[in-house]
Amino acid sequence: MNYRLSLLLTSCLLLLIAGSPRSQAAGSPHAGQSLFGFTNLWTVHLTLTPADWQLLGSRGVVKRNSGGGGAWEGFLRGVFGSEPSAGSPAPDGNSRYPWTQCTFSSAGQTFTNVAVRMKGVSSVARAPNGYKRPLKLDFNRGAKGRRFLDVEEVYLNNNVNDATQLREVLAYELFRRAGLPAPRTAFAQVYLTIPGRVTQQHLGLYTLVEAVEEEFLQRTFGSSDGLLLKPEMMQGIPYLGDDWDNYTARYQPKGDTAPADTARFIEFVNFIRTASPEQFTHGITNYLEPEPFLRFVALNSILANVDSFIGNGHNYYLFLGSASRRATFIPWDLNEAFGLHPVSGPSRFQMQTSILRPNADPNPLVERFLNDPTFGARYRALCGELLTNVFVPDRLVADLERLATVTQPVVWAETKRARADFERTVLGISKPNQGAVSQPRFDREYAHLDFRPWSFPEQVEIDDLPLKDWIHGRHTNALEQLAGKVKARRSKPRLF
Repeated sequence: MNYRLSLLLTSCLLLLIAGSPRSQAAGSPHAGQSLFGFTNLWTVHLTLTPADWQLLGSRGVVKRNSGGGGAWEGFLRGVFGSEPSAGSPAPDGNSRYPWTQCTFSSAGQTFTNVAVRMKGVSSVARAPNGYKRPLKLDFNRGAKGRRFLDVEEVYLNNNVNDATQLREVLAYELFRRAGLPAPRTAFAQVYLTIPGRVTQQHLGLYTLVEAVEEEFLQRTFGSSDGLLLKPEMMQGIPYLGDDWDNYTARYQPKGDTAPADTARFIEFVNFIRTASPEQFTHGITNYLEPEPFLRFVALNSILANVDSFIGNGHNYYLFLGSASRRATFIPWDLNEAFGLHPVSGPSRFQMQTSILRPNADPNPLVERFLNDPTFGARYRALCGELLTNVFVPDRLVADLERLATVTQPVVWAETKRARADFERTVLGISKPNQGAVSQPRFDREYAHLDFRPWSFPEQVEIDDLPLKDWIHGRHTNALEQLAGKVKARRSKPRLF
């Protein structure tokens, strides 16, 4: 039996099993087991009042930077925002999106007063319809101590930039296989009810992503004590002076900060700036473990993950443990991995980006490592190891087939456009009547709902290259770069 026939038969069986939207979806574990898993698929039903839905869709209130930093900090706060403080139902600090509440049902459990807000930038502006929004859920915020399958917070990412809707799950899995700390994931089939407006509206496939917060840190590092940062749009991790107040707008600390930790971090970024080559070689290990960092850079580079620390300078966390006094980089928001940054050219073009000069803009930390003879040689060796043991085309194709078997029924029930995208980029099926890939993404199936998201673009180009082809092409290109057979281009990402 060939793969497509097997996939079709399996998909039909999954559809029969899935049943009611309030029941647990096919492929997901029983209640009591882990929420997260590579092929876990949950059915989630969200209910919001019309007033809460309206609040959810507002852009929130942006508090301008009163502590210095000028227009650039104000712009960053307006675009990216940061987390509201615990217990706040509305935006505070420099948050862009307000918290509201919903009723959450999944796995035979129903919770009321669950805190929910939107998240992201392009995933909001480029949403295919006004209802499939990217969300964050906090089960504890509305009822202290409440958890869903032992999880306090979770993100529901809407996969809007990815026609396969599989990149994020696969990318996080690769980071974990590389031995790097990374959030866990699962899938969700999401339905929405707004009384008087829509009832059990099928939104489609979401990616569930574990929140990087206290429980993640405790599980990963053995302690959550330390400084957790989520930097935004900087070239590397620059030194901004000796006053911690200069760092908060750009480095966006999460939770409480201890003076000893902030002083240590300032010492670290100043060391990157001022150390001589010899001092850097022998002293960087006091602030950072070189091996995990080089592995982190190498895998981002192999994945052509431009929207990251090595490119736009965001979409990562940095944790400096109070006990270890060393910094660790944690990947985040990987939906544009595998060469899918929307303004860096077609994925075929991004397939050829350099792994030997991985950073786009000047990034002193990366450059100092790669210019060091010992660390530079180790980086090249790690690229080769990752291309041999982690980024392995045959295994990745098998992974995609496993994921497709689970997610295809959900995507095909989402919209005609979502099905066409999936057929082209996952199954490799192209039909003449599907039209140009730059067709309007505001799906006409939702036109009668009379909603258009804020800042929604008229057209969004959806990359047409099957992900399996990209994986094979990138693997070949990266090996040829290491062998000196091809010259690669250095990526130059823009903000959006």
